[in-house]
Amino acid sequence: MSKEHPEKALLLLSGGMDSTTLLWWMRARDIETIHTVGIDYGQRHRIELEFSAVLSKQGGGTDHRVIELDMTQIGGSPLTSDGLNVPTAAAGRQIDTVVPYRNMLFVTAAAAYGETIGVSDLFISPVKDDYSAYRDCRRAFYDALETALSLGATREAQVRIHTPFVECPKTEVIAEGLRLGVPYGQTHTCYNGTRPACGRCDACIERINAFIENGQRDPIDYAVEVDWRMP
Repeated sequence: MSKEHPEKALLLLSGGMDSTTLLWWMRARDIETIHTVGIDYGQRHRIELEFSAVLSKQGGGTDHRVIELDMTQIGGSPLTSDGLNVPTAAAGRQIDTVVPYRNMLFVTAAAAYGETIGVSDLFISPVKDDYSAYRDCRRAFYDALETALSLGATREAQVRIHTPFVECPKTEVIAEGLRLGVPYGQTHTCYNGTRPACGRCDACIERINAFIENGQRDPIDYAVEVDWRMP
């Protein structure tokens, strides 16, 4: 095996299209042992956890665990507070959907679990499109977190956080997934947590556009009519 990729790793698998693509990407690079972790943080769209468990098994995950982090106690985002409405993409308010320090908590929890099973290579799937609203999707953030987790480990350790898609637009991620045969019909993206997907939130619109730009029709259903033709 190339030294570029570890023999065993832990993947934060949400059940969305980016992290699912990353699972297939890891498998294609012959990473032998892939432990997958889903996070139940009280999210409105927690239906994604059902998809992550199924996708882990289908994608060759060694095992799958769900870690509970109740972020409803913090609130402040429509993803964790039923009293707030998920904005439509047309409203231009994706910033409202930020869950404070979500990725830092997710990766820290994954690192803690990884320490108990002897895994120090963590994979997560931020993409370039996320930068504008989600500041914890930048590589600089993961560089800093990598250092902090290594310093805070129980024993001398080098925690590595792998973000292979961090400089890739979502369109390229989907193109790679289509090449790898990712079963996108079994993934969930919609912030509202509905099936069919709402087709109006930022997550849905980004997903729709990524498929259109690849000249493909998304295999999931939407509650609104979508014109799948290239503009």
